[in-house]
Amino acid sequence: MPLKAIVFDIYSTLFHNETSYWMDTFRDICRIQGLPIPPEEFWGSWRSIEVRFRQARTSLEHPDKSPPFRTYQSAWIEAFATTFDTLGIRGDPDQAAQMSVEALASREPYEDTFPFLEYVGLRWKKAVLSNADNASIVPLLLRHRLPFDAVLTSEMARAYKPDPRVFHSVLGEMGVLPEEALYVGDTLLDDIHGAKLAGMVAVWLNRNGGDRDPWLLPPDYEVRGLNELMNLLESWKEVGPR
Repeated sequence: MPLKAIVFDIYSTLFHNETSYWMDTFRDICRIQGLPIPPEEFWGSWRSIEVRFRQARTSLEHPDKSPPFRTYQSAWIEAFATTFDTLGIRGDPDQAAQMSVEALASREPYEDTFPFLEYVGLRWKKAVLSNADNASIVPLLLRHRLPFDAVLTSEMARAYKPDPRVFHSVLGEMGVLPEEALYVGDTLLDDIHGAKLAGMVAVWLNRNGGDRDPWLLPPDYEVRGLNELMNLLESWKEVGPR
């Protein structure tokens, strides 16, 4: 079946989201709130607490029985409050969460992002499906004037990847079948496993040379950059996706 659409994750796929960016945000939080702790220690403690939210937000076996949806900002307020209590310091969790959400809206694109999106836009429909709040994704796309045929955040869907229902939702907005679409993302669980559950062809954008997880559904293809994916798509013009 011919390829009709390509769906993208955003962070660490089209836009940077390395730890260095987060450290800049945590330095700002420490400076503005006058926190008596090194930003590195603050980040490490918060990260170990925040990951509990990510691990529990979606039921892999029964997505429809997942916990009630919460935005990142809501979950991060709680994570910051717990972090402050754990470290025995006083801080403003609401402000810290707001700063973190807003920082995501100012991430920079990879060098291969804009040329690849232009290439895709001339040939196929393109969409965004991201586990992020509207307050992060919408300003980011507007800032860079990036048009997509469909944009779906976890906040809009009221669910998180790898729930296959969110993949089906964005496909429905574009009017394409799962087998007519390609999903491109950087995480093996949320992106690749979820896309495969939804019946899509999945490309793992493995920019940093990570290892595969044998417990998750494997990607159909693995590339190190979007230029490599462009070459792959060019070859599909003759043989088609497998």
